Amino acid sequence: MATPLAADNHRQPTAGAMGLLVVGLAGLFSSLLIYSGTVISFLRFPLFDLAFGPAGYMALFAETTLLASTVLGAAIAMASLRKRRPLPFMVLGALAAVAYLCCSLGFGFACYFQVTTPEVYPLLGTAAAVADCGMVLVWGRVCARRLTMRPALVVVGLASVLSAAFCFLYSWLPLEGMLALFFVGSTLAAVIPLAVHDSRGGVEGDEGSAASVSVAGRVAAVPADAVAEADEAGEADAPDARSRIASLFEVVGTPSLGLVSFAFVMAVMRTSFNESQSLYLAALALSGTGIVAYALLKRGRFLLPGGLQQTFLPVVALVVLAAANITATVGQGVAVSDWLTYGLYSLAAVLTLATLCAVAHAGEFSPDLVFAVAICAFCGASFIGQQVGGALPNDMVSVVVTITTTLYAFALVLVSHFWRKSAAPLAAEGGESDGAGRSVSVSSVGEVPGAVEVGSPVVAVDAEGASGVGAAGAAGDTSSSDTLAARCARLAEAHSLTAREREILEYLAEGHNGSYIASVLFISPNTARTHIHNIYRKLDVSSREEILRLTRR
Repeated sequence: MATPLAADNHRQPTAGAMGLLVVGLAGLFSSLLIYSGTVISFLRFPLFDLAFGPAGYMALFAETTLLASTVLGAAIAMASLRKRRPLPFMVLGALAAVAYLCCSLGFGFACYFQVTTPEVYPLLGTAAAVADCGMVLVWGRVCARRLTMRPALVVVGLASVLSAAFCFLYSWLPLEGMLALFFVGSTLAAVIPLAVHDSRGGVEGDEGSAASVSVAGRVAAVPADAVAEADEAGEADAPDARSRIASLFEVVGTPSLGLVSFAFVMAVMRTSFNESQSLYLAALALSGTGIVAYALLKRGRFLLPGGLQQTFLPVVALVVLAAANITATVGQGVAVSDWLTYGLYSLAAVLTLATLCAVAHAGEFSPDLVFAVAICAFCGASFIGQQVGGALPNDMVSVVVTITTTLYAFALVLVSHFWRKSAAPLAAEGGESDGAGRSVSVSSVGEVPGAVEVGSPVVAVDAEGASGVGAAGAAGDTSSSDTLAARCARLAEAHSLTAREREILEYLAEGHNGSYIASVLFISPNTARTHIHNIYRKLDVSSREEILRLTRR
């Protein structure tokens, strides 16, 4: 079957644009001062060997930065929920770039010249929080505009590999060389978003500019009033901040567990992390490489809670737990256990970042809201992890990490179980569902020509338009799918369906249920349910069987 709206003129990032995004994100990952992988590299400077209170200069700076970022992320998220007018992209990008570069220079200056005035570090930490949050929001808008799930996995995976190389060079170069490379990374992170900004279409989140509508995993530039029309159902379903938070949690809650767990564990393990940073960098590079391979080799659509998060991550978590138990029993293999732990959580973090890009790209939530919530969760978990790690004796750190990993694995398995159960249709019409999210009514399959039967060959179509035929399917015959797409297009035009409703109509015509549609479009189930209800109302139908009849006449 054809990908819905495959005939539309879509905009995909070019190879050159993706290369710039990879380099810029790598610069961001290796220069963010809220990220322990960057900050720990600065412990090489003699300043941090000086005694200062119970915590030291670095702890004073880090805790201030994390706490201020948590508060600022929460404030930005609340402003986005209240639909405050966002700053235009170029204004936000320019201000964030200047602040980011100034904070990088200020932090490097304080480290290199051993500034020992205690009051400097809380001020510097607060300024770094503002700059880092601003730069994350800028990159969130850029990635939301350009990246669906597959290119997001490729870009974030490659950026993780390159940032691991940057951080390795931090530990290998002399101090002057390290500072120079740090400033290069900061400059790349600050300048590239402005360079790749599309002045014709704007960036998602710009007020009054053209925005993007996700169409079967692609981007189509449309006027802002068309986007508002396409999102009318989502707005009706989430009229206040509380319901929008609930919908956002439905979409990003499970993926964000990986980012939160990563932040907490890395902060708790900060002592061993400092001593074995090379193990972490190797695990990060391997995780990024694996993610890129997975994105390039996978056939079929990417689903929000599916793929590696349902299968591979729980297995890796169990392996980490087994390695921790063996290490505790025999008293050897700590390095292997740490490396596996780093691998699990770096893999989870990379997957989460790519998923956030895809969720923001889908358009139900603004990029500022999605990434402000991510900042708040990441920095809050890091701050709590630092407090827990600082209060525990060293021999208890591994216990806390094991408990966290156990809870994370349990949560992944539990979410996977409930998501599989949710394959039952959201519209609740008494149909049955197959493993691909297709739903049919047992009583009416025989009455509807071409209806998808349980157990029939499934044609896998990914979010970027590549398709593959099931084992028993016929290859190369697209005439029926073209006819189906044309019929859906005629129905959509005749009944004034919005772009999003037209997209969902084609998924319904393929036999997919609401749960599957929500997952493949990276939107909340409530929003998918509302769109389906509006389609039924506009077409004057009351069941999926009637949809099938209309689209297969």
